[in-house]
Amino acid sequence: MKRLHLGIGLIVIVALGAFIGLNEPNKVAQEKRPTTKHEKIKKVDVNQTIAPSGTLGAQIAQRAKDSHHSGTLLVAQNGKIILNQGFGLANKSANTPTTAKSLYGIASIQKNLTAILVMQQVAAGKLHLTDKVSQYLPELPDADTVAIQQLLNMTAGYNQVGKTEAKLDEAGYVDFGLKHLTMDQRGAWYYSAGNYVALVGILHKVTGKSYEQLLDNTFKKQFGIDYTNYNDFVNSPNRVENYGADGKPFFDNPSIFNREVGTGSIEMTTGNLYKLLHEELAGKLISKNLLHQMLVTGPNENYASGMYDDGNAYRLHGVLLGFEPSVKTTKDGKTMVIWLSNENAAQSKENYTLVNQIFDLVTGAPAAK
Repeated sequence: MKRLHLGIGLIVIVALGAFIGLNEPNKVAQEKRPTTKHEKIKKVDVNQTIAPSGTLGAQIAQRAKDSHHSGTLLVAQNGKIILNQGFGLANKSANTPTTAKSLYGIASIQKNLTAILVMQQVAAGKLHLTDKVSQYLPELPDADTVAIQQLLNMTAGYNQVGKTEAKLDEAGYVDFGLKHLTMDQRGAWYYSAGNYVALVGILHKVTGKSYEQLLDNTFKKQFGIDYTNYNDFVNSPNRVENYGADGKPFFDNPSIFNREVGTGSIEMTTGNLYKLLHEELAGKLISKNLLHQMLVTGPNENYASGMYDDGNAYRLHGVLLGFEPSVKTTKDGKTMVIWLSNENAAQSKENYTLVNQIFDLVTGAPAAK
């Protein structure tokens, strides 16, 4: 009998609980709702046009106009972009102007991205800067005497002899480059893209991935830094034509760009290049300790990993079939001048001089409000 009363009591309690629950249907749901509102993350358009303002802006814009060269100019002062706009023409025959969205070949500045990929493998413990090249590419000349650090700062002495205009895939271009490396200046600083072809070969060995995969996974997917390869560039509405010092356009030959794997095969906007360098120097892409190691130069030299150390600033520069990118930045990446030009003026040093002049103007001026 007691068991019967106990069972009836339990039924009543359960039923009563259900009844109360029916009268408070949203109680549990309400308790699980967040008590604070989350703000939406604002996506910053790094390619937006920022017109010059104030006296400093007017002075900068006038310098660019007086150069009589075409390109897109980005200027940042104390971490704030104060100008990002085009000057001159993207396509002379079509009279199309350059803009903040214009894409340019970044030529040898790409070596900096390749160096970052190397340092990521150092961070993962798959590489050490003291490792001999022979551990990964024993077929290279004097590979047992050359360290990875020397490839980064170009004191290995390697030179790539010969280029191909054949239509190959990435592996084919890298293989061709490795087979045409010679030891020309053992132990001395010697600028040659061959050093970075060797680094691409080493990256493939330790990761089992292509350079294209590593580049895409790291910069586009991980860091949100955009770029194009030449095959996409030629079909882009933001493409600029590339002109020689004589003002004539260069012919389209994708192979000439595609063969520069790791050394000059991609295109960027000023905004994305700024994002890359600004975040790199802030220690957001690799740690500052790794950055310091990456930028170790050879004795009495000032080059490492795509950057020249000018004492109070870093300088980056490249030339490739009419494209001439030039950058100068404070070492913290907060004040920076980027001039991506589609007119090769390397011999006259006019693009290089323009960037230096604007950098001196900005660093010597009060901060823009």
